[in-house]
Amino acid sequence: METQIDLLNLIKWRDPHRSWEIDNPLFACHNNFQPQRYASIMDFSVSRRQISIAAILVFVLLLAVLMIMIFLHRDSEISLITLLPDQPVGYLSVKELGSFVAAFQNSNFGKMARQIPIVDNIQQKAWWQQIRYQKELWEYETGAELDLEVLENYFGRQAILAFYQSKEKLSFLLISDIGAKGLLEVSAIVAAGPINSKYERIKSEHLGVTINTITGYPLDFSYAFVDTVGILSFNESLVEDVIKIHVARQPSFVEQANTDLLELYDSSKNTGYVKFPGILKNVKIPPIFKTALTPIKTMTFNTQHEEGKLIFNSHFTLSKPIDLVMTTLKIPNGQAFEVEPEQLIVDIENFFPILKLVALANGVQLSNHWKDSLLANLAPLKTLGTMVTQIQFSDQSATAIIKIPLE
Repeated sequence: METQIDLLNLIKWRDPHRSWEIDNPLFACHNNFQPQRYASIMDFSVSRRQISIAAILVFVLLLAVLMIMIFLHRDSEISLITLLPDQPVGYLSVKELGSFVAAFQNSNFGKMARQIPIVDNIQQKAWWQQIRYQKELWEYETGAELDLEVLENYFGRQAILAFYQSKEKLSFLLISDIGAKGLLEVSAIVAAGPINSKYERIKSEHLGVTINTITGYPLDFSYAFVDTVGILSFNESLVEDVIKIHVARQPSFVEQANTDLLELYDSSKNTGYVKFPGILKNVKIPPIFKTALTPIKTMTFNTQHEEGKLIFNSHFTLSKPIDLVMTTLKIPNGQAFEVEPEQLIVDIENFFPILKLVALANGVQLSNHWKDSLLANLAPLKTLGTMVTQIQFSDQSATAIIKIPLE
């Protein structure tokens, strides 16, 4: 029968020139002690099997960390444009909202743009007043100012504002990549319950995703979150459509319509798409602009900010040729040319008689009042420097690149 011995209490070093000595009555003579007998008790060697198990555990741990990192950063890999439902009338995408707005506001072009008369005219419109009322009501009920910093938290690094035809009016859809931080902040607000007792939150579920509909405001609105993507709309069915695309992998607008839009979105800070017949049907604009936009079916565009210049790239599909217009304005086809803002205004003024004839052919009467209004809105452009423009057009399409100095 073997006796287990606590080696920590038994072993001590007596003499560096002698063998191990054990103070224990179990041993008759310490000189007869055989250390090799007990070496196995202190054997710290590792077998291949143990090494394999340790390697597997380390690999599993690294894999788990990698998966967590992928999950936490998955939102940055999402191209929000791939979540748009089919048939939008138009959309505008913005990445890094704060830097975009700051760059525009601090530029000479941005300062001049705020002085354009049409901006003041827009602010007097009923729909603009409704937006302001909705914003002020939200700030009053929440006790928090809805400023750019707050918007940037909820919009995150990228956001898309799209419009869809809903019966006789347009309905908006906002999709934003709010990230983990924004999701936590919004979740805290949601968990706190309705903002005010007079507002009601109605919860529903679609494909396992909770949709919240808030009633009591002038217009009801619905929102939901899928991972770190926020979805908001006045139309609950649009929220459901986005969930179907994200969760059930149903085809989106860009997958069915135009794959170039995805490439444009991924490579640009800001992009846009406009289906002009749908916009002109729902939005009242001055006849002079409606006449100018009539030949255009769709427009896609993106902007870049490089070396103090705003580079505006656009592509148009046309329902009517624009050769006459381009010839009248003396615009070379496919060749880059410089445009002095003052000369551009003069050319547009000289073009007005032809524009009147085009408008008359479309049943619209243009008076000189519209010319004066147009020139007044273009006046701030005189402060800009020389713009470099290149326009290429055919019977069915046209592209334009405009480089506008901002500094």
